[in-house]
Amino acid sequence: MKLYQRVALIIIVAYCIFHILVFFQIIPYTIVWGGKIKSISEMYILEGVALLIMLFIGAVVSMESRLVKTIFTAQTIKRILLIFAVFFILNTIGNLLAETIIEKCQAIVTLYLAIVFYKSSK
Repeated sequence: MKLYQRVALIIIVAYCIFHILVFFQIIPYTIVWGGKIKSISEMYILEGVALLIMLFIGAVVSMESRLVKTIFTAQTIKRILLIFAVFFILNTIGNLLAETIIEKCQAIVTLYLAIVFYKSSK
């Protein structure tokens, strides 16, 4: 496993923990999603989806780095990573436009992940 993949997996695990803490309201949901969440039920949906996506990304990166047995072809993994590279570029832009300083700071991390996913898709 390459160092950039290891760092990406550590970040993904940290994000999963973060989303779990928000989901269980240990961390206030007002600091995520650009400060736009209006209700607890909306937070549960958004955080649940975010957690599932992060778990899927972690699984794909683990498959790509051969940590776990792959269930996709190598070409499919590369395509998934390219899709997530684009998604994380858009997420970086969203973070820069967010109302909370915490999300603005996350732009650096999401940009790093976008670069790693792009690099891994080649």
